[in-house]
Amino acid sequence: MVKREEFLAVLNKESNQVVSWTMGFFDEKVAERLLGKECIFSDILPGDEFIYGASPRVDWEVKAYYAAKADMPAVPVGHGAGLAFGHGGPGEFAEKTELRTEEMRITRYETGVRKEVRYNPHFYHHYDYPLQDLADFVSFQLPNPDDPARYENLAAEIAYHKNHDLMTFTNLNGFFSGVHYFLYPYEKLLVDLLLEPQAVQRVIDTLGEYNLRLAEQLLKAGVDIICFCDDLGSGNSLLMSPELYRKYFRKWHGSLADLCHDYGGFLHMHSHGNINLIMKDLFDLGIDMLNPVDPSEGMEMKALIQEYGKKITFTGGINKFFYNWPREEQKEYLTRLFSTIKEGFFLMDSGGIPEGVQVDDWRYFQETKSSLKETYNR
Repeated sequence: MVKREEFLAVLNKESNQVVSWTMGFFDEKVAERLLGKECIFSDILPGDEFIYGASPRVDWEVKAYYAAKADMPAVPVGHGAGLAFGHGGPGEFAEKTELRTEEMRITRYETGVRKEVRYNPHFYHHYDYPLQDLADFVSFQLPNPDDPARYENLAAEIAYHKNHDLMTFTNLNGFFSGVHYFLYPYEKLLVDLLLEPQAVQRVIDTLGEYNLRLAEQLLKAGVDIICFCDDLGSGNSLLMSPELYRKYFRKWHGSLADLCHDYGGFLHMHSHGNINLIMKDLFDLGIDMLNPVDPSEGMEMKALIQEYGKKITFTGGINKFFYNWPREEQKEYLTRLFSTIKEGFFLMDSGGIPEGVQVDDWRYFQETKSSLKETYNR
């Protein structure tokens, strides 16, 4: 497991090492098959009731073991955090299970929205949104972000891992994704960014204020890194114009970065897609880490490091089709990545480890990375 000094050296541009960071797993069945049952913490799936605060005390050591086996350089803290980057834990709306079978599960979040996850093949979607019209938001109440129960024992969990010389992270609702995951349908949101600007602004700003209050509680508890998901791009370009990004979301990303830095923490942003048009914004705002930097979406890590690497530590670089390739092609790809980028970075998959990856595939991936690290880590 990566120690704090090694992690921070890469983050602070004091090391040229390549450090692995697995984004997560498609579902808990993939995680258990690849890592082993002994790595699976008790709250990897939501329970039958909304539960807040720290992970169960019996899971703290298991979570550190899970992070080590999963090739994560930091430990996910908080109830439910760990399976997927940006999701689970006290900074995201709580989730509980309503139905579970061998083929699927249905969960519901505090906001009322439901999520269905299916296995073999993996598929998920959100439905039953609490808002079908933005006018409904006037009477909608978000949970209390300052409720101490949301963070109960979290500081102790974080301190446990820090005392073992490990970095910690937890997750926060996104500002764009947080709306279409938990409040209002995705397609309607994209349209209403143009058609209903005042109503959309009210929703985004209310969620923004809520997120910052959550984030401050997480930082007060001592967490090192806040991770959040705001998928802003498609394979070709932004999902919205740069002007709309700056109108609705830029200030919230900047405020969150400033808040993290005020407490000595770091901000790690996830955004799929080609977001080159707002890279200068993210650089100026002080985003510390950015993933997944997928070259299949026009995000070239070497060029991005040269342009923005003085502030941003890039995390990713793996093509989203990587796990469909023959092993020799995988090795050639990783070798080229390690050999051509001389600066330190975090190597991360593009969207979580898929269900088709088998134990021997996972082992080959880990062994290949380990060999390349020995060869190219400076």
